[in-house]
Amino acid sequence: MRRLLLLLALSSLRAASPVNQVFQFMQSGSYSAWVDGATTKATAYLWIPEKCRRLRGLLVMGSNVPEHMLVGHPAIREVCAKNNLGIVWSTPSFWYYKAKNEDKNVVAFLQQLLDGLARTSGYEEVATIPWLPMGESGHLLMVDALVEAAPERCLAGIWIKNAHLPPKNRTVPALVVYGTAQEWGQDKVDIRQRWNTLTSYDNVLKQRKANPDWPLSFVIDGGSGHFDVSERLVRYFAHYIDQAVKPKRPKDVVASLPLPNRAEKAIWYFDEWSAKEAQAIAAIDWNAHSQLPAFVSANGVIAPFDFNGISSITPQMEPDGITFRLRPVMLDKLPQNFVGAGEPLARAPAAPTLEWLCGPLAPAGDGLFRVALDRTWPHHPIYLAARQQGTNGIRAAVQPIAIKLARNNEGKTQKIDFQPIADVKSGTASVPLQARSDAGLPVDFFVVAGPAIVQDGKLVFTQIPPRAKRPLEVTVAAWQWGRASEPKMKAAEVVRQSFHIR
Repeated sequence: MRRLLLLLALSSLRAASPVNQVFQFMQSGSYSAWVDGATTKATAYLWIPEKCRRLRGLLVMGSNVPEHMLVGHPAIREVCAKNNLGIVWSTPSFWYYKAKNEDKNVVAFLQQLLDGLARTSGYEEVATIPWLPMGESGHLLMVDALVEAAPERCLAGIWIKNAHLPPKNRTVPALVVYGTAQEWGQDKVDIRQRWNTLTSYDNVLKQRKANPDWPLSFVIDGGSGHFDVSERLVRYFAHYIDQAVKPKRPKDVVASLPLPNRAEKAIWYFDEWSAKEAQAIAAIDWNAHSQLPAFVSANGVIAPFDFNGISSITPQMEPDGITFRLRPVMLDKLPQNFVGAGEPLARAPAAPTLEWLCGPLAPAGDGLFRVALDRTWPHHPIYLAARQQGTNGIRAAVQPIAIKLARNNEGKTQKIDFQPIADVKSGTASVPLQARSDAGLPVDFFVVAGPAIVQDGKLVFTQIPPRAKRPLEVTVAAWQWGRASEPKMKAAEVVRQSFHIR
């Protein structure tokens, strides 16, 4: 019972941190059939619900911003376990960002990775079961590719945070979520006016009118923009997934959204709850004033909005070499590089909060974040966000900040000695992890793939899905980040050890 409570407590952290997201299997591969002749590499990680005997489908995601949170979120994993769905998360992604009109190649590379996962996992249906792709930003085009090239394999598609519709397909159920306050390029528009124009919604109405049988659901999240997926939206996604895979559902609903000057009853939803919740999310004050969070670094300087209109920062580490501080603040006027620079901004009275969006960082409390290398390092973006609630007359706001995590490359060199891990039998509760740096600095660990988490210097095993193929490989990495302050110490090379559960 004590071990179960420990695992449940750790799972509750997954929505706010990359630490201990379990993926039991991984498959790496390369693909070189792209039109431009490039060869791309990807690694797909597979999570199978611990009690699942046969999978019915797969959530498929790549490596943009919210996916890192979504693939480990308890609500998403709960609905997947309920419906015997696996999660395939590719980071680096199988989707090639330079591919244009190459949907069949995208599908082919994904299939290559799934074929490998089917062999190594023992769940041979991974190679043939249907998909439910989800993607944000650039990976909207990944969802496009799967839906356009293999509609027969797609249970539905979820397009996150842009008013982006699939190019041609009008048969696969689609959930499109739009954040109106788009942060990319926000310095080039008047953020006090542009956020509530809703011109993109007019195209949605046009498409629904032209394709009345298309099951297109649309959610307008007026309090956020491009990067943010709130807990409320996660719950909406979970409900949508649950409905999309049901063989029988309650009667669908066509409803209107409470938007200014648009009263058409035109948007399709799986059920009444989905329609009412979409209406509730959109029921905000569309005439509200704008507010703008910003970020103050450890030296008291406000991070400039210099990265395509958002902030970015190379954090100044604390003396321990592995943690840094960041503080969110509310601006009282528009920044110098914005349209309307110097004009006053509204400010809600509450203090903004800071949260993790993606990448190998973990919140440590009170504005402190800790480097927490995981399977995404070093190829995944890293973002935090400041969230400020709205009030009557002031709209809510979420602002991202890109974290440039600079590897320590100055000072004395260190090396990690990571002791091999012997094979274990099924049913083993845990094994100790033994590694040391020759510089005497503490060594941390993460699980690359396998049914296990790291806790207090031990590898604690999670339940193995019943049909998992033996021997089951587990790969663990040891790392030491070094120190940028004197005496400086270079980061150690990450060392991996693999063993088997037999």
